[in-house]
Amino acid sequence: MDIKKFAKSISGKDYGYPQFTKEEIETAKENGFVIVYGASDYLMEFEGAIRDEVGCYEGGTAWISGDIITDDAISLSDKPIKAIWCGGERDKDGQVITWTYETEIPHETFMIYEDGEPYCRGIVFSINDAE
Repeated sequence: MDIKKFAKSISGKDYGYPQFTKEEIETAKENGFVIVYGASDYLMEFEGAIRDEVGCYEGGTAWISGDIITDDAISLSDKPIKAIWCGGERDKDGQVITWTYETEIPHETFMIYEDGEPYCRGIVFSINDAE
């Protein structure tokens, strides 16, 4: 499956647990995709080819080295993903998005809503691009 098509297929969901269906997670795993999104006010969640979470209360950074994720840089080859909490980024209607992410890893984005409000602009990337 194309990563852009996959990101579009998971976009627009309401915030909840579990956030993604077993089928969506299996599709991500089969295609080597990693889904990154916010949970609560302190977690950066990873699903798909990697399953992990990193604490990032009011924002923070996770580093990816192959299939390892940590909140401490392991080496100079690590690829960071910065979680931004209420950083002022807005949706098309001008509403602040609670969780957004910045990374140099090539990725696609998707949206999660909570009670009709933008909650998270998550990302999907290929595990191959994080190596």
